[in-house]
Amino acid sequence: MRKYVLIAILLFAVAQVAVGQVPRLGVGAFVGVSIPVVQKDQAKGSDFGFRVRLKALSFLVVEPNLEFVKWGKPGVVEGVDLGIDGSKVTSFGVDVTLGGLPGAVGFKPFALVGAASYKVKNDQTGFDESHLGYSAGLGFIIGLMAKIDVDVRGKLVIIPTTGSGSKKAANIAAGLNYNF
Repeated sequence: MRKYVLIAILLFAVAQVAVGQVPRLGVGAFVGVSIPVVQKDQAKGSDFGFRVRLKALSFLVVEPNLEFVKWGKPGVVEGVDLGIDGSKVTSFGVDVTLGGLPGAVGFKPFALVGAASYKVKNDQTGFDESHLGYSAGLGFIIGLMAKIDVDVRGKLVIIPTTGSGSKKAANIAAGLNYNF
């Protein structure tokens, strides 16, 4: 079912681009921090990735993206040193932003929602799962000129795991976008 939701989002995005006005295209890279939420077996870590920005409508931007997260080694948990490194998370997905249009000078706030295929892996514990996850957040873009935007955003990521649990993180990142 989750894969069908991702496919539907992708089809909607492609249809909007095809029907709408000529889209503005941008590419960008970002770096930041990923802070695990309600997980004692992970610590704050690094986050970086790449995105393509497609202006679908006058208020909507579709962003296919590739993201890499490396959570840090946890400290002492309830008096026990776990002695493991943090997990690695790789995702490929699509975010949709409401606002934050590319190619315009000035301050542009936006809200975002997204879905992605997340692969969470930890070699020391043998944990290796891939699932469809979701994200939502807020951010802003500062258009320095028509070709260059600075992008700052925060989003909450929820990655379901086998069973009833999930991995959750708050990702805060900043990056540069180049608009064609």
